[in-house]
Amino acid sequence: MTDQAKGLLLTTLGVVFISPDSLFIRLIDAPPLTTTFWRALPAGVMIFLFLTVTSRGNPLPAFRALGRPGIAYAVIFSFASLLFVTAVSLTAVANAVFILSTAPVYAAVISRIFLREPIRLRTVVTVVLCMVGVGIIVSGSVHSGVGNPLGDLCAVGTALCLAIAFTIARHARKTSMVPAVVLSYALTTLVLLPFARPATLGPSDWIFIAALSGVCVPIATSLISTGPRYITPAEVSTLLLLEAVLAPLLVWMFLGENPGPRALGGGALVLTVLLVANLLAIREARRRMVLDRTMPAPAPPPADGT
Repeated sequence: MTDQAKGLLLTTLGVVFISPDSLFIRLIDAPPLTTTFWRALPAGVMIFLFLTVTSRGNPLPAFRALGRPGIAYAVIFSFASLLFVTAVSLTAVANAVFILSTAPVYAAVISRIFLREPIRLRTVVTVVLCMVGVGIIVSGSVHSGVGNPLGDLCAVGTALCLAIAFTIARHARKTSMVPAVVLSYALTTLVLLPFARPATLGPSDWIFIAALSGVCVPIATSLISTGPRYITPAEVSTLLLLEAVLAPLLVWMFLGENPGPRALGGGALVLTVLLVANLLAIREARRRMVLDRTMPAPAPPPADGT
């Protein structure tokens, strides 16, 4: 199996495992803070065990290697987790995941500001059109009452937090951020410990928590964190758009939640713009790879004395 095939397979499986996330959050009958706590605790333990196994029983060097970027990543990711659960709890799932899919767009802008990376006209057009799509989604919440503007705002906050986390990971690209995810879930667990009320959870809630935090989140996080080592960021972003399609379909199928025409229209605009932009980026990256392979190797330096 080639590296590209391996990366595509790992990332696709990760997206498939994370897609029921929103459905399980909706099925858990608990306040957002309690849900976030029980989503973080088992997931953090499972990812820590995965990290321990992959590091041959000694994960401490991986944590020491994080440094300040890893700590910042963990803190920002904790905010993202809380805002995501709150968004899904308040607004339509379609609204939340459509808005969340714009995170790479914000990451491009943030990278331009803090990492001085160039921003192209294609990126500017993508940002503008995505913002139009998000505006349509939020207007649907205001006029139809299906969604919730506060929940939509939490989804925007989640996308911004993830964009900052993506930028930090890009800045410290030689450092694995899987240990930072463990720290993030540990931090979330400690902060929300006073708000966790297991007595309010029913038997079915524990089943959903086990499926969500013990299976879906840790497996998805591990796979999605590993896949980008083998494929380009544009390919990763394209595959992540699958969640924005699968998650609303699952909620629509099991809970009958219809987000309304404006949310679907705005979401379709966002997904189409991002898909086209990512496909163009993939084509450009492959073209550069072909050019690099066809360019003649540099001539060897002359021998001493000639």
